[in-house]
Amino acid sequence: MGVTRLNVAGLLREPAGTTRTVELGELEWAPIGEQPPRRVLGTLRLQRTNRGILATGRARTLARRTCIRCLDEFDEPVEVELTEEFLPTVDPATGTVLAVDGAEADVSRIDAHNEIDLAALLADELTLAEPMHPLCRPDCRGLCAVCGRRLDDSGHEDHEGVEVDPRLASLADWKPPPD
Repeated sequence: MGVTRLNVAGLLREPAGTTRTVELGELEWAPIGEQPPRRVLGTLRLQRTNRGILATGRARTLARRTCIRCLDEFDEPVEVELTEEFLPTVDPATGTVLAVDGAEADVSRIDAHNEIDLAALLADELTLAEPMHPLCRPDCRGLCAVCGRRLDDSGHEDHEGVEVDPRLASLADWKPPPD
């Protein structure tokens, strides 16, 4: 996944209300199955709360998409809002392990090394920013039903001599029933 961890040990020792601003230029994120990781830019504001650390900010990166019409891959800039509260797993003053009750079982955690991992937060927000129908261009015409080439490429109009796939040859003479 790349570097997605931030150490918040110093902030945990500060009183509630203390803030730190972190530039996300060192973070990398890679969706499952995509390599190499993408660099994530942005700013994150970390605020000490009476319970833990509240992280708010914006992140931007380039996301790899596949056009639903022509199947070409393209990079698209994505910007997301980040808001998450991280609760400690150990008491910052004493180092004793804190019990987790049922209501806080799904809350993001600060690990035993006083680090927050932004991987899940980034993955969730960037996945939610994924468009339902990604298009390389709004006017993309897609693929030709006869030859399979991109309709936006030159030369797709000439289908003389195009060989029909033998598995589909019987469909060439098929006519839909009259209405």
